[in-house]
Amino acid sequence: KKKISSANGWNLPNALTLSRILISPLIVVLLLKESRRRNRLAAMALGIAALTDFLDGYLARKQGKETRLGQFLDPLADKICISSVFVMLARRGRLAGWVPGVIIGREALITLFRVYAGARGGSVPASMWGKLKTNSQLLALLAVITGEQGKKREILRQAAVAAAVALTLYSGLDYIIKSRRYLPPAEGG
Repeated sequence: KKKISSANGWNLPNALTLSRILISPLIVVLLLKESRRRNRLAAMALGIAALTDFLDGYLARKQGKETRLGQFLDPLADKICISSVFVMLARRGRLAGWVPGVIIGREALITLFRVYAGARGGSVPASMWGKLKTNSQLLALLAVITGEQGKKREILRQAAVAAAVALTLYSGLDYIIKSRRYLPPAEGG
């Protein structure tokens, strides 16, 4: 079992995670107005956020600097960054409004499960499906933000968004199934 430090959590991996939270409002501001330049800058900022998502975990594991703060901040940073960009793109009419609803609804449900499992002394570790979900969401966002006009490109964007929604739902179901042991038994049986 790996050791998680409860010591002061301020280290490079956690600073990278915090930078993902701080870059999120910049991405939203860039997306407020439709322009090719602003879209490129937003895509670059989202790419930087995605890179920090990879680097924070990699460095924490490699350097033995996994902390409780990092375990809390990393999924929070993902939720803030990804959800805010999905909402902004829906607001601009680049995505159907139900797409961020699915993304945010899944995150809210899983967060409730995590809190409940934690209150009962358990936790469900991150899974491959959760990581695939996050990566597919980032790719879908990049596809929508950088999308040029054209039928073939639109089909690719829609496929990227559909894959992100499917992985979002599947990873949520996977998490719920794995966390069932932390739910109270059904009444009467």
